[in-house]
Amino acid sequence: MSKSKTSKSKTKTVKATPKAAIKKKVIAKKAAPKAAKAAVKKSAKPVTKKPVPKAKKAIHLPVKAKKPIAPAKKTTAGAKKPTVKKSAAPAKKSVLAAKKAPTKKVATKKLPVVVVKKTPIPTPAKGSKPAIKIAVKTAPPANKSLPAPKVVTAKKAAASAPALAKDEPVKVSTTLVVSSTGMPRIASLPSAPPPPPKASAKKPSSPQIVSEPIEPAKAPVISSEKASTVKSGALFYDSHMHTPLCKHAWGEPEEYCAQALKSGLKGVIFTCHCPMPDGYWPSVRMSESEFDTYVAVIQRAANAYKDKLDVGLGLESEYFPGYEKWIENLHKRAPFDYILGAVHWQAKEYLNKYETGTIENFRRTYFDQLAQSAETGLYDCLAHPDLVKNYHPDSWCFAIIKNSVIAALDRIAKTGVAMELNTSGLNKSYSEMNPGNEMLKMMAERKIPIVLGSDAHKPIRVGEHFITALNNLVEAGFENVSYFKKRQRIDVKISDVISSIKRATDANA
Repeated sequence: MSKSKTSKSKTKTVKATPKAAIKKKVIAKKAAPKAAKAAVKKSAKPVTKKPVPKAKKAIHLPVKAKKPIAPAKKTTAGAKKPTVKKSAAPAKKSVLAAKKAPTKKVATKKLPVVVVKKTPIPTPAKGSKPAIKIAVKTAPPANKSLPAPKVVTAKKAAASAPALAKDEPVKVSTTLVVSSTGMPRIASLPSAPPPPPKASAKKPSSPQIVSEPIEPAKAPVISSEKASTVKSGALFYDSHMHTPLCKHAWGEPEEYCAQALKSGLKGVIFTCHCPMPDGYWPSVRMSESEFDTYVAVIQRAANAYKDKLDVGLGLESEYFPGYEKWIENLHKRAPFDYILGAVHWQAKEYLNKYETGTIENFRRTYFDQLAQSAETGLYDCLAHPDLVKNYHPDSWCFAIIKNSVIAALDRIAKTGVAMELNTSGLNKSYSEMNPGNEMLKMMAERKIPIVLGSDAHKPIRVGEHFITALNNLVEAGFENVSYFKKRQRIDVKISDVISSIKRATDANA
């Protein structure tokens, strides 16, 4: 019995000693380096990602590591053993993480390598040194590609073109391209001064225009002719309409005449946009070469509606300071019944010259020039007098501009020139007739003659809103409304016009 006990005790001691020895050896040999590695790895990378699969792999591989760790807690109480445990486990995890991390880093490193390989692909044929030269030349070709066509389209001097391209390629190219495209409208946009030299270039062909001074303004003539009705009872005229020659109207003159009969009118006066020199706003008017065509098509319509409708020849004639003499000579080229003056703020040339300050100052300039146009004596009537309210219509306030309007109307009243009530204002961005009712009252107070026009650009709008317009005139204080024949004004009582339109429409129905 004693032998067995001793043997058991020996076995127990034998089992205990190797465990202790193993632990000591592990601690002695591995604790220090692993702890150092663990400390380095902990300092380098905090264990932020602890995926479950990594922990499981760390548990399955070092199975023996768990046995010495468990008794280590019981036998030893030093501070080194917990450090060994903490360092051992994270060391293995960090080793795995370190092994996997480089795989990701390698992937990231490979990506730029791929990009680098792609970049030299466009220019690998010439080698590395030429590739550098090509890379340096990649920017200049983009700039040199622009002057290349410019040299062809702008000027034939090939020797001077490269010098221009090196010095100022953009500035030279814009002016040259514009000049080569043959668009004088754009060429006149940069500034207002260019028109005078351009006019001087064309004036040699008509030296009389240069030498002749502008004739002094003449007092408007009131015709002794009394307005009379035709068989249908019609008495009045629509004094503002267009033709397709203005490039933004539709329908032949005969179609406008047919609609005038339906609207109960006695006659119409065509007032298409006049030609202008120097390519002034050419997209909305007839060219100078089409002027005779315009006169002919109006005469054609007059012949077609003879004894049915009186068809008159008129012109919506532009007012732009500096072109007064040209306009004066234009008015002498045909036997006009009516000249309607217009200040169009929409013209790019006008905007470039006068749109330099605030919105209200721009509008004040417009009304000042409206009065100037009347003072020239070139026009029988002034079209859509407050058209400028469609310039930034959301900010239009008549009260703000009222003093400027009063000053302009006082000047216009002294000339005796008529003004138009244009019904097409209801179709514009600021939906109100031109002018509005408040301005109409101011015109009536100054006894400025009033003419009615639809400004029709389509046949269907001839005579549009005339009854409403005539009622507005009565409310504003007008008693008479006018139209022109042979540049002489004929006045008609508004009450007679209203009744004549009703009779004529019933007769034509």
